[in-house]
Amino acid sequence: MGLITTNEAKCRDCYRCIRTCPVKAIEITSNRETGAHHAKVIDNLCIERGCCILACPQSAKKLSTWDFDEVKKLLTQGGHVAAAVAPSHAAAIPLDDPRKLPDLLRRLGFSIVQETSIGAELVIRHHLRLGFSKPLIGSSCPVVVNIVERYYPELIPMLAPVVSPMVAHGRYIRSEHPGYHVVFIGPCVAKKAERKVEGIDDAVDYVLGFNELMELAEERGIDIESLKPAEFDNPPLGVANLFPLEGGMQRGIGHGLVDHEKNYVSLTGVQDCLQYLEHLATGGIKNPPRFMELLACRGGCIDGPLSLCREESIYVRRQKVLEYYRSLKQDDAVELQLPAELLKREYVNKKIIQSMPSENEIEDILLLTGKTKPEDELNCGACGYETCRDKAVAVYQGKAEMQMCIPYMRDRAESLSNVVMSAMPNGIIIVGQDLTILEMNSAAEKLFKCSGKELVGEKLAKLISPENYVRVLNNKKMMHISREYPEYGITVNEIIFPVEDQQIVVGIFIDITEERRHHEQFELMKNQTIMQAQEVIEKQMMVAQEIAGLLGEATAESKIHLSRLIKLMREDAVRKE
Repeated sequence: MGLITTNEAKCRDCYRCIRTCPVKAIEITSNRETGAHHAKVIDNLCIERGCCILACPQSAKKLSTWDFDEVKKLLTQGGHVAAAVAPSHAAAIPLDDPRKLPDLLRRLGFSIVQETSIGAELVIRHHLRLGFSKPLIGSSCPVVVNIVERYYPELIPMLAPVVSPMVAHGRYIRSEHPGYHVVFIGPCVAKKAERKVEGIDDAVDYVLGFNELMELAEERGIDIESLKPAEFDNPPLGVANLFPLEGGMQRGIGHGLVDHEKNYVSLTGVQDCLQYLEHLATGGIKNPPRFMELLACRGGCIDGPLSLCREESIYVRRQKVLEYYRSLKQDDAVELQLPAELLKREYVNKKIIQSMPSENEIEDILLLTGKTKPEDELNCGACGYETCRDKAVAVYQGKAEMQMCIPYMRDRAESLSNVVMSAMPNGIIIVGQDLTILEMNSAAEKLFKCSGKELVGEKLAKLISPENYVRVLNNKKMMHISREYPEYGITVNEIIFPVEDQQIVVGIFIDITEERRHHEQFELMKNQTIMQAQEVIEKQMMVAQEIAGLLGEATAESKIHLSRLIKLMREDAVRKE
């Protein structure tokens, strides 16, 4: 698992992390089932500034919590645990007095509590011993080190071969207190990864953010209001306490750098650092200064992403550090000893060669999103990339999707909806809350014998009675009825429904005029057939009755004559006997 992970359930395709990431170390992947896009940090391209964590409006980006869980166990078990606290704490933790922090740390179970101004002082002194015979890029900021190793490895010879204050302090604690677990506590995301870097991974066991420290205090139920001012286990170390501010190194090396104004530059903010390193790598800076202090956070470490006071201005946070510094009894003569070899560091070329498309391949990708000419390239930045061409390169590299182009997808959706509306055989009339006609299709124009161009923007009453639309607006329920419009000679089925999110009402009109006419004709024919059938039946009954009567009379007469004949024949037979 990487340092920064994404909770896909919370990720909402806003691409804000891409817009914020200064090196675009984000990969967008699609869910095959839902079609949703999810942003994933590309670990070997990430410079670990933590911009994406701060920028994500859904809190979908999370830091690994492994260190937090392990430190909780250590403190619960009551082991020997030392806290190395970044001197930016005065501007990062919401305490009414920063001198209450040692009390909080001891209540949590830390048996040694020191400020990493110790490490800053060790780093400053080592730089002075090395001297400034050639241009050096400060190595105290792990984000800047990441940028050089991963994007400008040609500048590695310029990186100061000196460990960061965190590493220096961790090794100092181990030398003074063997067997202790060392926990660095600060505002920096990159420190969590720096502690695991091969060659310096012996210095610190765990890294907590200031936010995690206060979360731990809350879990323990510590009453912040009850904390008392106390001293750290180390004495204040003069200007080393100002190391987290922009120009902090400058204060430390002081006059150790000849022609100070010319040979020293201090820059803060990741974009400014990237621009400067780009100029430096491409030869745009002739005769670079002897020392270049670059810090990725605005104003220095006081703007670290794991600070709890980021809503305050940089000026206010800077003043807090200065006031804390002035409140301490300084002692620049403190003896600190650490072997020089424990302050040395080497660097590794970690650059990933990313494949680049040809001009024709870029144009082919642009064509797939409807960009056939330069003026089609809006460069709106909605996808997170500065230009359409940058996004096309990311698509080629597999970091981006075609569908990330918002204007293209909007135009496509609008064109599809227009095609569907135009192709619909049924009339559609869309009105707003004030019953103004917003849109109608050609089928509606044909049905109501009107021109949509003339009626769009007019009240619905100018075309038809709006009573059914009004009813739907009031009760927010769909209506399905049949209605006649004699003035247009039509009968329709009306399906009228509200679209509350858009505050519109849609009416679909299905022409059933011919169907109704056929139905009426059928009913007429059926009634006429029934009447004619009844007449035929009645006539047949009359004929049948007449025939029956005639048959009855003839039968009776025949019976009489036959009876007489039989009687005569019987009488004649008797006489002959």
